[in-house]
Amino acid sequence: MAGAFLAGRYADRIRDVGNASTFMDRVVESGDIGIALKRRAFLLRLEAGRYDDAAVLAPEIVDTLDANAPIANIFMAVEAARVGDFDRAARLIDSLPDNRLNRVLSPLLDGWIALGQGNRETAEQAIDGVLEIDGFAVLHALHSAMLADAAGETALAAERYEAALANLQDPPLRVRLVAANFQARFESVEAAMATAIVTDATAADPSDVEAYLRRVAETRKGLHPSAADGLAQAFFDLGSALQRDRRSELGMVFSRLALRLDPDFDLATLLIAEILDDRQQYGEALALYDTVPETSAYRLMAELRAVSSLVDMDRMDEAVDRLNALADRRPEQIDPLVRLGDLYRSTEEWKGAISAYNRAFSRLPAGDPGSWSMYYSRGIALERDEQWERAEADFLTALELRPEQPYVLNYLGYTWIDQGRNLSRATQMIEQAVALRPNDGYIVDSLGWAMYRQERFAEAVEHLERAVELLPTDATINDHLGDAYWRVGRRQEARFQWQRALSFDPDADLAKSIEHKLQAGLPAVQSGSVKTADTKADVDG
Repeated sequence: MAGAFLAGRYADRIRDVGNASTFMDRVVESGDIGIALKRRAFLLRLEAGRYDDAAVLAPEIVDTLDANAPIANIFMAVEAARVGDFDRAARLIDSLPDNRLNRVLSPLLDGWIALGQGNRETAEQAIDGVLEIDGFAVLHALHSAMLADAAGETALAAERYEAALANLQDPPLRVRLVAANFQARFESVEAAMATAIVTDATAADPSDVEAYLRRVAETRKGLHPSAADGLAQAFFDLGSALQRDRRSELGMVFSRLALRLDPDFDLATLLIAEILDDRQQYGEALALYDTVPETSAYRLMAELRAVSSLVDMDRMDEAVDRLNALADRRPEQIDPLVRLGDLYRSTEEWKGAISAYNRAFSRLPAGDPGSWSMYYSRGIALERDEQWERAEADFLTALELRPEQPYVLNYLGYTWIDQGRNLSRATQMIEQAVALRPNDGYIVDSLGWAMYRQERFAEAVEHLERAVELLPTDATINDHLGDAYWRVGRRQEARFQWQRALSFDPDADLAKSIEHKLQAGLPAVQSGSVKTADTKADVDG
């Protein structure tokens, strides 16, 4: 038992829940153990999605700890709701402790359980409790609409879904699909598609969404969701919020409860896989992504995230093969090809990246305003592949489409400065980028380097010191600051910065340059060796 306990504790510490729950099972089976260990074993089983095994331990934990075991109480309430025993579910969640999380969760659970009990007015009053906490108006609007939908109040549900969408400037795909699901059941697939597909084409393939909505229209026409469905949505919403706050244990628990209530809740499956990815359990995440069915509106998202898991496992060839196959299966989609280009770019395979981006462009209407990022990405690959004229054209096109995009302004401005060209315009561009992203160390570094290249060394020091504050362990930025210190006569500090730069694992070329400077310093500035803003070489174009 001792060995199993220690192994379980270690697996739990590194958040390997599957192994942790297996080892803790052996501890539980060994005989007489304390309730604290049983509660931990229960939570691990729940996080691992072992619902039936968690149900074995939950009653004793609730009987012993009562209100001090909120997750066990919630789990047993979920089990009761699954079989329609909403009275028992209400009793189990009645003793949840008063904290910020439960002040959001309890009104939603109370509302949906009250609806399951047939108390429509009580349900409405209960979910209004969410409004007592700032920042949850949209969540309330969405659940208010779903509550009316589940109660069979179709006209009211239509009004509330419309209001929920209107409360968001760019509603996420999840919110749009919930509303579109309603429209597919009670209006038309065409109206549902107009709601579901707006600007978020990267989150889902429109053909997947349309196929999903047509199935909804065919199989659930005129039907309303259940109270259990509403509970599943509530657990997902809280689980998603907790995951964004990096509270992954509770995020995982709530996601598992959502999936327990609705086994076809694909977005909950994706959230669980995302949490596993964050825990660096890439193999388990990959297996879950692959369970999202071909018929899901989220299938494209699952396939692209599966590729990310393969990359995290260093299975690059498989990732490339998957992306190529995905691009072939989805000839209208650019996302697989953009992701392929990004993958090649991350491994510095510039020609492969350029080819992938070219294929993506062939699927995109000319002048699409959303394509600025593709021009930017291809421009980087072209510049690294020493095809500067084509790269420059891509950067300039990206700026035409998005004139205030700080990363394009910075990249093109920095490159021009490094080339000693267009220094006035380049400096203005980088100053604009800094104004847009004042806490981005790389962009602040670019401004410092612009000052350096124009022999404005004191100003360079000021900006480069700020850049080092923002990114203290970046080798290139520390090297730049060392150069600037040298030029203003602060030789000791220059050598210190160069030594620091060497300690931050610079690439071979930079390391060689720094070592030379540590031996010999920098040569004196010769007239014309560093172009200034007044030089004739500084022309736009």
